[in-house]
Amino acid sequence: MRPTRAEIDIASFQQNLRYVRERIGAKPKIMAIVKANAYGHCLEIIARASIESGLVHSFGVATEEEGEKLRQLTSLPILVLTTVLEDEIDVLLQHDLDFTLTEPRLIPIIAARARALGKMGRIHVKVDTGMRRVGIRPEATLSVLNAVLAESDSLDLIGLSTHFATSDELDLSFFEKQLSTFRGVVQEARSSGIVIPYAHAANSGAVFQRPVDSAFDMVRPGIMLYGYTPSLELDELYGEELRPPLEFTSAVAFVKRIAAGDGVSYNLRWRATKPTTLLTIPVGYGDGYPRALTNRTSVLINGKRYPVVGTICMDQIMVDAGDDHIQVGDRAVLIGPSREGVTAWSIASTVNTIPYEILTNIAQRVPRIARG
Repeated sequence: MRPTRAEIDIASFQQNLRYVRERIGAKPKIMAIVKANAYGHCLEIIARASIESGLVHSFGVATEEEGEKLRQLTSLPILVLTTVLEDEIDVLLQHDLDFTLTEPRLIPIIAARARALGKMGRIHVKVDTGMRRVGIRPEATLSVLNAVLAESDSLDLIGLSTHFATSDELDLSFFEKQLSTFRGVVQEARSSGIVIPYAHAANSGAVFQRPVDSAFDMVRPGIMLYGYTPSLELDELYGEELRPPLEFTSAVAFVKRIAAGDGVSYNLRWRATKPTTLLTIPVGYGDGYPRALTNRTSVLINGKRYPVVGTICMDQIMVDAGDDHIQVGDRAVLIGPSREGVTAWSIASTVNTIPYEILTNIAQRVPRIARG
């Protein structure tokens, strides 16, 4: 079997869930965000670990396909976080998936399809408080909520939500404006007698920086469940509180000595300055190990860093081991949980991106294996 794999430590993931609970207190519910194959960690593994923890009230996904797959694993509420298209409505209803409502025109359409299928459409009204991605205007919220309630024979009003654009920044001035706007919308709706079971807004950044003020009835942590903060600034403050569950590993498949001046890999972008031991490891950009890391990163073998040299191939990388004794089969850590090692943050910083992209780009062909 090819040795390249991603091992998921269940205890670490569940510890991150407990950390969320500690920050927000006992009352607010936790919606675990598991979109993009649970941020690359494996939807099935993470869903089961979430349910086993007893801490998760519901799940958030990005697509109907993710929701349909997750529904096979749990009866807990599942919210599709993105705006719904008309041809997706029946799928959400058939699998009892919650709607994120961003357009009032869809209310009668969802209601009609729900009646036709003998289902109740579960609705979360999304308010645009400043992200400018999707959502209704704050001043239109009351009328939209009443329009949902007018279809109470086929629609259930479950939630009222928004999304923070800058909660991962240390400057929280814009965040505070969004929070104030959303709080006002929630208060206006509830003061008018509208029952909203779950007002929710807090993403990972908000859980870190304003856990009590932004929690409302439910929080929606994402990246922090997977052991990473949403920004380097927050990593300096809170990174040590988290435990990354994912370890992306492979093993040495080939060992050879090369001479001084020998070029390595496509286009010979690296040349040995002296005789050295070159290792080949069966992982590459086809597995989600970015080609942009060429000559810019390292791996851990037997606890020691070794530089990745030469152009990263689709299926293989080469490593300069110097004069160290390395054997075929020795384990190589590509991304690990230790802050002193090679992490998703160190990889992301090297190629000018964020851990979200590094983790979610780990290819489907890489097996995910639950540990613990």
